[in-house]
Amino acid sequence: MTASIDIRDASVSYFLKKSGKAEKVSERGAVGAEIVVGRRYYEVNALRAVTLRLDTGSRVGLIGINGSGKSTLLKLCAGALAVQSGSIAVQGKISPQFALGSGIKGELTGRLNTQLKCLYMGVPQSRIKEHVEEVKSLSGLGGYFELPVRSYSAGMRSRLVMSLMRLVRGDIIVMDEWISAADASVNKTISRLQSDLINSASILIMASHSQRILEDWVDQLVWLDQGQIREFGPVKDVYAAYKAWMDKR
Repeated sequence: MTASIDIRDASVSYFLKKSGKAEKVSERGAVGAEIVVGRRYYEVNALRAVTLRLDTGSRVGLIGINGSGKSTLLKLCAGALAVQSGSIAVQGKISPQFALGSGIKGELTGRLNTQLKCLYMGVPQSRIKEHVEEVKSLSGLGGYFELPVRSYSAGMRSRLVMSLMRLVRGDIIVMDEWISAADASVNKTISRLQSDLINSASILIMASHSQRILEDWVDQLVWLDQGQIREFGPVKDVYAAYKAWMDKR
């Protein structure tokens, strides 16, 4: 099936109740979102009139300083956010990599959490058992896989979440940064899974601060600034312009 993402003049805003001095809130700082000061609320313009079309074969990276709209655009593409104005039309099954850690329940075992993730990710019933065992093996948790997640250390929980990468599948892959593990053996396997996932996808859209990752995996970059597309084009050209701009800030 042909996959596509068609975003037209899309805008997304957040409204926050006022607290603190308005002149400080509206000051341009180290983050990139535009903040509009109203009488009772602040309006954070996360995306402003963004138009972007991705078709089968697209490999697109997102760059920009913190708050520039990268995560908001990813969530919009993944269906986790709706536009306030404009439109977005998506064809194809979407797999958001950034949702892997969401919905993990501390009172449930690693096994039960993985079974629930299988259902959420659309794994056929006939293959759930197989995938659960693969996640267990990949995580290296051993007997802890049968214990409640609340008993895990931060590192063990991270192992479980990263191992859930095995369940991701779809025509459109939405990634918020490349996943890396502290454990070298796990990191090698996770990197292979991500590579296989990207190579089999029809469309990749990925935010990253790593020039190396972007050069390895995407061929076009979207540079976001204050919720707008500042530049869109080949990786080398856009990243060079972005770096020059950053050096002058």
